[in-house]
Amino acid sequence: MNRPNAEPEKIHEEHVEGSVIGDLENPKNTSRGTAAKHSDLGAAWLEHYDGPRTEITDEDNNAVQRRIDSFLLPIIFLVYFTQQLDKSSLSFSSVFGLKTDAHLVGQQYSWLSSIVYFAQLVFQPLSIYALVKFPVNYWICTCFFGWGASLCIMSAFKSFAGLAAFRFILGAFEASISPSMLVVVSMWWTRREQPLRNNLWYSANGMATILGSLLSYGLGHAKSSIHPYQLIFLVCGLIAVVLSIPCFFLFPAHPTKAKWLSDHQKYIALERIRLNNTGTQSTTFKWSQVRECLLDPKTWFCVVNIFCISLVSGGITTFGPLILQGFGLTTFQTILYNMIPGAIGIASNILSALAVVYLKRKLPVLLVASAFPLAAAAALYTLPRGTQHKSQLLGVYFILQVYQCISPLIFSWQFANTAGHTKKTTTTGMMFIGLSVGNIVGPQLYKSKEAPYYHTGLTGNLIVLCAMFGLIICQALYLAMLNRRNVQRRIAKGKTGAHVDLSLEKSSKWQELRERQRADQAAEGHVETEGAYNDQAFMDLTDLQNEDFIYSL
Repeated sequence: MNRPNAEPEKIHEEHVEGSVIGDLENPKNTSRGTAAKHSDLGAAWLEHYDGPRTEITDEDNNAVQRRIDSFLLPIIFLVYFTQQLDKSSLSFSSVFGLKTDAHLVGQQYSWLSSIVYFAQLVFQPLSIYALVKFPVNYWICTCFFGWGASLCIMSAFKSFAGLAAFRFILGAFEASISPSMLVVVSMWWTRREQPLRNNLWYSANGMATILGSLLSYGLGHAKSSIHPYQLIFLVCGLIAVVLSIPCFFLFPAHPTKAKWLSDHQKYIALERIRLNNTGTQSTTFKWSQVRECLLDPKTWFCVVNIFCISLVSGGITTFGPLILQGFGLTTFQTILYNMIPGAIGIASNILSALAVVYLKRKLPVLLVASAFPLAAAAALYTLPRGTQHKSQLLGVYFILQVYQCISPLIFSWQFANTAGHTKKTTTTGMMFIGLSVGNIVGPQLYKSKEAPYYHTGLTGNLIVLCAMFGLIICQALYLAMLNRRNVQRRIAKGKTGAHVDLSLEKSSKWQELRERQRADQAAEGHVETEGAYNDQAFMDLTDLQNEDFIYSL
């Protein structure tokens, strides 16, 4: 199996096709200690690993993957479910008299939704830095406790000022959670496995909508001395506070820190991730990678795309119950029907992820998924309102909910195509800035005076969905160009241009594909030394620096 035994003696930075990349010189000639000091945490652990170092088999891979799935995936799902439950508590409480009981007027309800994302904008730089410098599990669990406590305290307020202040604090604690989840998934699962895992934890959003609606309906009708919205905030916040404590002890910081993996299983876990060429985690913050991130066009493609879909999501999430009420539904019917989008979100997330795994391509899945909300938004704009049109309106509204699978697919696409730990966290932070801005703008486009049609909001949705559709195609063309460039770079370094990306293949095919590649190399007159491919995976290089990197389309 290919192994990174050294850090290059030096990295020469040069400008290639408009991007800052590194040209590595003879990475085999330096000490392993240098690699451990300056590169990935996985390299530091491998330096001292004295167990067997063999190519992983299908059986080895599947055993470790199942163990990771069973221990780690439920924790990630639970953390994100709780975050979405707490953030969506505002939407749930809107149908139980929040506006009246808290004396909200004008656009104040919209601002209570948007202010969470202002906080995330402000605290994203801290999130980027923290995800490099601190153990990711401690950072996640601290934020987990913090937003639960914030929501509990928020239940004490009965005016816009107090609610807004603690919605801001809640948003500050939530700023790191989704970026952290992406970092965790990238350090534990191969690129083939990541879309399904990302979409599974993201589907907790739908589960929070379903269970949160039921919980809110029960709490909204409970006999209590406090307003229904206060009870909803208090209970949802307490759930997060309580669950954050066991999470603190069970969440591993890194594959090498998992107590439920043996040393050999940790080795297999790292060798699985080597195939991604994206590494696991480095604690050295590298400003050169920040600069590269800012100059990389694919970063901006994804930032704009995530802004577009978040604008749609922000408006629909905040005003969804009110839109449903505009169809002529009662309060109970609104809560009941508001659970269906949650189920659609879960189904669309899982089905789209399975389609990506089957096709090994995200482009066609994203284009098909984008077509559903685009058509639904156009139909919802033109349809009249009223109980006589309820069936058509509900059908179109439910088709619109397919948008929920798009965000995790965009995040998976970008994370699969970004290497270098500082660059990954910076890219994720920038994308969540786009997400925050979209969620700020989205609710503001829905004007209370335009109820029940909300034409301004739906017009905005149509514009950004069309823009996103075109940008997805542009991004795929750019990634194809980068792959062609890397073929030429490999040939220039004496390697075969063709390189099999095992991270997108079933482990049952790995041995066959390895043997085929070796045969092709021999036929072309190449004699590859061990580690010729993927030997730089744990050197904390960026995707633009590593000629072995293959971009996923």
